[in-house]
Amino acid sequence: MGLMDKLKDINEMRKQAKHMESLLATEIVSGKSSGGKIILTMDGNQNIKSVEVSPDIVGDKSEIGRHIRSAMEDLFKHHKKMLQGKFGNMLQG
Repeated sequence: MGLMDKLKDINEMRKQAKHMESLLATEIVSGKSSGGKIILTMDGNQNIKSVEVSPDIVGDKSEIGRHIRSAMEDLFKHHKKMLQGKFGNMLQG
């Protein structure tokens, strides 16, 4: 494979990466803490879009921390499912 062929392959990979990035930007996933006291929303590129905090936990730092952790775990679980549904055949080696 010559240098020009390698450059063409690299260019094609960049195009595919940009296409995947634009597809993922349209995917939205949310994660909730137990009881839904904190809700996090992000796009498929892992850009946080919103954070909702229930007013009944404001002021209790330890409870807020637990709920944020729980919401993030749920969020990434949903993100992983979205990726597997969208690109599952590509992710399986």
